[in-house]
Amino acid sequence: QKKDVEALIGTYLRAHPEVILDSIRAMQEREQAAQVQRQRDGLASRRTDIENDPASPVVGNPRGDITIAEFFDYRCGYCKSVLPAIQRLLKEDTKVRYVMKEFPILSPESRIAAKLALAVWNTEPKRYLTLHTKLMEARGDLTEKRIFDIAKSAGIDVERAILEMESPAIERALAANAELAQALGVTGTPGFVIGSRLVPGAVDYATLKKMVAEARGS
Repeated sequence: QKKDVEALIGTYLRAHPEVILDSIRAMQEREQAAQVQRQRDGLASRRTDIENDPASPVVGNPRGDITIAEFFDYRCGYCKSVLPAIQRLLKEDTKVRYVMKEFPILSPESRIAAKLALAVWNTEPKRYLTLHTKLMEARGDLTEKRIFDIAKSAGIDVERAILEMESPAIERALAANAELAQALGVTGTPGFVIGSRLVPGAVDYATLKKMVAEARGS
């Protein structure tokens, strides 16, 4: 009887292959829905780490009604390309709170730049955004020497920053960002968290503005 049933099923599926395709599509949709739900659960459970880690620099309006967190690398071309859109958003929407997640994954120089930036946040926080902008606007090879030259041009006390770079707090901050990125499924840069959404890759101004509006409305 079992063989007869199997033969009957086989005959039916050969005659109706669309049944198999529909089944595969349904399975993929279930997997995608489950992935979205896992992502939402992860964002909810790590909300404090995403938005209120005291080691993460905050720019824009510290008391803004919407928080955007960005994972970035100073050698990431896509991160550089999205900078003008971010600058425009922060200029035009004064209620956005922007959390900077240093996530150096592309090279040893990326890590040097990230450590320097965090050191400046710890020692001269008002100069952090200037340094961040100059590093992001830098084109061409970002060598260690060039990183420190850029810091000098930003008015940074480089000697003080170099000492702070070796602080255990800097290593802890970078390790925490890396662990958080892994937990959230951020595998590259840039990666944005806007409200309850994780948005991978570069986005334009219109998309940023739309997602902020959606986050406010949720």
